[in-house]
Amino acid sequence: MDLLQGVKVIDMTQFLSASYCSEILGDLGADVIKVEPPVKGEVYRTYGPKFIDGESTSFLAVNRNKRSLALNIKHEEALSALKKLIETADVLVENFRVGTLKRFGLDYESLSKENPGLICCSISGFGQTGPYAGKGGFDLIAQAMSGIMYVTGERGGEPVKVGYPITDIGGGMYGAIGVLAALMGRERSGKGCHVDASLFETGAAWGMMAAMSYYADGSIGTRMGSASPLNAPYEAFRVSDGSFVMGSGNQALWEKFCDIFSMSHLKEREEYRENWQRVEHQEALHREIEEQLRSYTVEECIRRLDEAGIPCGVINSIDQVVQDPHLLERHMVLQMKHPNGETIPALALPLRFSGQVCAARRGPPSLGEHTEEILGGIGYSREQVHSMAAAGAVGVQG
Repeated sequence: MDLLQGVKVIDMTQFLSASYCSEILGDLGADVIKVEPPVKGEVYRTYGPKFIDGESTSFLAVNRNKRSLALNIKHEEALSALKKLIETADVLVENFRVGTLKRFGLDYESLSKENPGLICCSISGFGQTGPYAGKGGFDLIAQAMSGIMYVTGERGGEPVKVGYPITDIGGGMYGAIGVLAALMGRERSGKGCHVDASLFETGAAWGMMAAMSYYADGSIGTRMGSASPLNAPYEAFRVSDGSFVMGSGNQALWEKFCDIFSMSHLKEREEYRENWQRVEHQEALHREIEEQLRSYTVEECIRRLDEAGIPCGVINSIDQVVQDPHLLERHMVLQMKHPNGETIPALALPLRFSGQVCAARRGPPSLGEHTEEILGGIGYSREQVHSMAAAGAVGVQG
């Protein structure tokens, strides 16, 4: 996919959120140049516990469609080269602690003087301003402080985080959305801007419906397991050989659900007649439904629900997900090059453009793989690059 062909992105990221932001841009066709320290590279390169042929699975997951420039920004000659490179760029994505890049003259205000069209995207735990701006932030912290953990877990149980690092992933997505909007705005104004995204605000924004309920009557949501505060039944049910999920999003689906499992008597019960009543009594409703379904298998339930047009699903583990025939037919599993040259599978960007999927034009790069190529593109000779490498300013492959 080449929708962003011609857009040059400087990626000064590590860990997940900002790296995912720049990977999205790379998947969409941008030329993404990953700037990382020589010798060890960014943190995720050696971040265990899982590796594929010496490469961290964390690094492999969020660094395809990028070129690697190994460069030590603490070295004056390397810093000068980086600033020269940024002058030719459209976008800079970074996730340093607030104020760190300003010490090197790499903050948006300094860089935009030489490149007014530059778009700088900063992704941090809490944003660039405010009382928490200097506070370190990881996904766990953001999930806790944004309200996600408060409503996640079993009824009466302890708060738990969501299994995937969702504020990291969501922060990267919002960062990419911000960059795309800024690129569109630059088409009209000719000027770039500073995009400021944070993990904390990502999680808080996802509480939009809970917040509106609170604004309405002061109510605060509680942990409900897989159930919903807005619909019932809408959760997981245990049957003879496992569990499945289903949702009756309207009255017609609720009535169908009752009919196909010989529970028509529940439709007549006053406490289950309307959705708001079912939500109010959903613990009792859950017990009655499970009692009725206990002799069924997951497969039988899914078959009946699908035939009736009621949304439902099995509860898959990741091995089942990556082998799901629907995802395979939709080309959600792509093949990309490992730095060792072999091909490995990975999950694709979940977007289609007139049926076309985003490919892995490049696999995750080895450290410094493109240093000569990138610096050569802004006027440095091979001899200059190797002289800089000997001085510890840059790293080159081989």
